[in-house]
Amino acid sequence: MRRVIFISLALLLLAYPAMQGQISVRIPEPNLHPSAEERYSVYLASDGNDANAGERTSPVRTFARAIALLKERTSDAQGRVACAFRFLPGEYALQSNFIQRAEDYKITGPAGTRFLDLSIEGEGFTILDASKITITPGHGVFTLCGRGITVSNIVIRNSSEFGIRLGQPGYRCTNVLLKKVIIDGTYSHGIKIGDETSALSDTTMLQHCTVRNTNLMNIRGEKGQFGSAIKMFGAHDVIVDSCFVERNWGEAVCINNSQRVEVRNTTIIDNWGPAVYCDVASDVRIHGNVFKSNEDTTMFPRGHRGMVGVLLSAEAWDGSRTDYFTERIDVYNNVFLNMAGCLDIWEGAVGFLQRQIIRDVRFAHNTCIGMWTTQGNTSTAFVNAVYSSPFPANRTISKIRVANNIFSVSPLKVAPKLWVRMPSEAIPAFTYPNNYWRTEVPGIGTTFSNVINTSLPETEPASLYPSATPSLRGRVPSTPGIDHDARGLQRERDSTNAGAFEWERESNVLESDDSESILSSYMVYGQSYVIAAQQSAYTISVYCLDGRMISTCYVLSGEKSTVVWGETRQAIICLQRRKSR
Repeated sequence: MRRVIFISLALLLLAYPAMQGQISVRIPEPNLHPSAEERYSVYLASDGNDANAGERTSPVRTFARAIALLKERTSDAQGRVACAFRFLPGEYALQSNFIQRAEDYKITGPAGTRFLDLSIEGEGFTILDASKITITPGHGVFTLCGRGITVSNIVIRNSSEFGIRLGQPGYRCTNVLLKKVIIDGTYSHGIKIGDETSALSDTTMLQHCTVRNTNLMNIRGEKGQFGSAIKMFGAHDVIVDSCFVERNWGEAVCINNSQRVEVRNTTIIDNWGPAVYCDVASDVRIHGNVFKSNEDTTMFPRGHRGMVGVLLSAEAWDGSRTDYFTERIDVYNNVFLNMAGCLDIWEGAVGFLQRQIIRDVRFAHNTCIGMWTTQGNTSTAFVNAVYSSPFPANRTISKIRVANNIFSVSPLKVAPKLWVRMPSEAIPAFTYPNNYWRTEVPGIGTTFSNVINTSLPETEPASLYPSATPSLRGRVPSTPGIDHDARGLQRERDSTNAGAFEWERESNVLESDDSESILSSYMVYGQSYVIAAQQSAYTISVYCLDGRMISTCYVLSGEKSTVVWGETRQAIICLQRRKSR
């Protein structure tokens, strides 16, 4: 059974456990309208006809006809009215994008004023291809407003602007769930959330979404870095949960002038810009994620930068403001693989009379293995602070705690003096308690109760779990507020493991390789499957027919979990029972 344990440990790296964060005030999840069956719905089909009635058996083709029908059907309603465009399976060659303008949202009729809260729902496999149209500048294939709406089960391809825009000046989107949405190919943002002119909370969740190949304006490095895969600007209360972001030509997740944001259980691979960029951001939690960069997929022919994990800055965007804060940022329980930087802080751009303040940052219990950079990049470091010399008088940095992490790369590939880099003026802002390092780092070494462990893996191991990689086991004092590890196991109260994952108790480490056993495997059709765990906790893994793992999740005893994949419509599910710890 040794091979089974080896596979299951690797699969759990991308598990999506529910874990308790350390947010002082809980970020609410969206409060949605009733189920889809209770909404006013108009059906669309790729071969629909606008002469039809918009029923499932007589679908229409265009957005214009669909919204006109919704207005007709709701003419006797008042208040907030739950509506939906429902797309039957197929591939649509779009004839236009859809902007929910004022006249499509706030409508006055015989019964009074009504607001059409419009959801976008796909049935089966729905692809919306925008390659033959020009999207209205500053908008998406869908630009939506309203409350309590859902966007689900759709694929958006080839947008000349954004994929989806939630909200616009004067008409904010609030309480929104984006679930199982795929954005593949946009000229600028993949998904844009928020509006700086509104004080309302977005209360938006992205769940099991995929965003790839966005901000193509920057593909050759010839344009300004404008777009992001997931862009928040003036946003409040946003959760990015269990998503996949790959090969974008800007930031993967950009938290700009926004607050109360959580990025969790998400995988970000091969990004040109930072995986998560916090710019004038506060109360942000980044945990349980996998950030990975592959050397053989360098995104520039000659290269100007490598992928950075978490970048903190505060840049002026409003000339009337004097102080710009990025503060209360927690980065914990993440895995960083082959990054050009794990925690980067840079001075940003503010006016002479404006101040930039970065403070109250915790970077704790992360596993950081490997490091690389593209040609010409001189800023590679696990921890990096970039400021002008002399240190600007209008920049302040304080209370940056780097604790209980694992940092390892071959000293022959990257000199230890480059592992932590910053100007002397910034050094007092940082403390480094209880980290594990592959080798001695000048200025840190064994101070702050750090540990030098020369047996730490230098490159990504087959498994990152301490039970399979003994060198990753090492007790350190617990970090207040971080109660669980990256896979949801309870951390010890007084002394816990370094890195993202809790150590296995010694008695369990020495047990036989049957601690996880194959329960069953079977073929399924579709792109999602619900597993109910009756009496045991299970690891659920999904494989293509050629043997490649394409998805995995973890379900606790007595609960249900939906495993989702998008690569194939025929797959093999492997169910493994986990022994209780």
